[in-house]
Amino acid sequence: MSKIKNEWPTQNYMALLYRRALASAAQKTGLNAVAFEKRGIPYEEVYRESSRTLARQNAANFRAKMDDPSDLRQWGEQMTPELGREAFGMEVIESTPDCFAMDMHFCPHLKGWQELGLDDDMCAKLCDLAMAGDFAMADAMGYELENPTRLANGDCACRVIYRRKKQPEGQE
Repeated sequence: MSKIKNEWPTQNYMALLYRRALASAAQKTGLNAVAFEKRGIPYEEVYRESSRTLARQNAANFRAKMDDPSDLRQWGEQMTPELGREAFGMEVIESTPDCFAMDMHFCPHLKGWQELGLDDDMCAKLCDLAMAGDFAMADAMGYELENPTRLANGDCACRVIYRRKKQPEGQE
């Protein structure tokens, strides 16, 4: 029996459509991962690198829309549009110039993998591979990222905490 709890209510039609689109895209990656594993084809590093590449492109797009990319409040505004908040069941925990933290109580990607019948271990593995992109995006923005809890690990939320990178002593 699965230890993963990944349900969060919404009646917002657009959020439901967004969830469905993300779940469908995640199912494709899940099916590919299963097929590669059955054939003994290593895919993890390719998946991580494609996640990182896309994330760096997304970071450049986000950066272009921000007046002050070093202000994590602005990052939070970019990361949590209304539709995204509803689709992921987002709850902002902290929003300051130096830190942006949120809990996501639902993951459409995870839902897609669950709908395929993938076991908890495979869901956690796919989550880890996908999160490589989130870490790369944070790095490209000049932030550090912590992800202490994950729905795919059986936690009640996926918590992400972005912090401004500290400059080494003597550098500004």
